[in-house]
Amino acid sequence: MIEESQNAVSGTESQIDTNQDYISALNEMKQNTVSKEAYDKLRADNKKLLDTIVNGQSLEQTEVKEAVDVDALRQELFGKSRKDLTNLDFVDKALQLRKELMERGEQDPFVMKAGPRSSPEPDDFKKAERVASVLQECVDVADGNADVFNNEFQRRLI
Repeated sequence: MIEESQNAVSGTESQIDTNQDYISALNEMKQNTVSKEAYDKLRADNKKLLDTIVNGQSLEQTEVKEAVDVDALRQELFGKSRKDLTNLDFVDKALQLRKELMERGEQDPFVMKAGPRSSPEPDDFKKAERVASVLQECVDVADGNADVFNNEFQRRLI
């Protein structure tokens, strides 16, 4: 009778172990599988690539652009942490913000309106572009060195 109870207990324990094995196997399969949509998309891309190679055509390379967080850039430029930025860092982030805003179709932040009822002149956009290009040239010349940036910037102001 004691043996029967021990067998029943050990049988239950082995059943629990087996269930745990199944659960762990299922979890492992979930981690190592992809969704049906992702799989179908990958197959379609591979088919397109294979068709392109077979037909002797060249495949267009699409450049993946990483998303820029405009709000984070604004916070870095105008928040409390701006005191820690060098002139080079500030200008570089300002140029990044300008580029991203303009790519989104927003107005150039370097163009200022004279008043609430006025609109910028076409010449204002040319001037803003010139300012941005001079600042970008200073950043490029500096190559990460804040002192070189400051010298180049001061040289260009004169």
